[in-house]
Amino acid sequence: MSSGSWNRVYLSLGSNLGDRKAHLLHAEYLLEHNPEIRILQKGRILENPPMLVEDQPDFLNQIIELETRLLPYDLLDTLKEYEIEIGRQKRIRYGPREIDLDILSYGDLRMESQTLTIPHPALRDRPYLKILLADFNITPEDLLQQATRSEF
Repeated sequence: MSSGSWNRVYLSLGSNLGDRKAHLLHAEYLLEHNPEIRILQKGRILENPPMLVEDQPDFLNQIIELETRLLPYDLLDTLKEYEIEIGRQKRIRYGPREIDLDILSYGDLRMESQTLTIPHPALRDRPYLKILLADFNITPEDLLQQATRSEF
């Protein structure tokens, strides 16, 4: 479902299984070809070690700034469909994965449910996010401070 208006979103992309770069590029391709999404800027790709479950391959991570007319839950559903299309398999939580697509922020929205929390709850906890967000001249704290609206 579309909100009608465009909302700025920061997405985090990650992959540590298979052809990691190809998985990120596939995700970019799917986002670029969705009429409800406009990519504004793609950040660089950064290789970094896993954090919570350390016995797994290193990740490639990237942040994409986009605008979307999709409502938050519809965007989440779309991202989950893309993960499946790219080949993500169910495994242990925080374990290895072909692709991981996370909503870091959605405009000035702040929300928390069992399926979706915006801004992303680990925004401050993952050093690579701070590094990658700097490419957009923004910090995790900026995204947290911008999240002032609790209703959509």
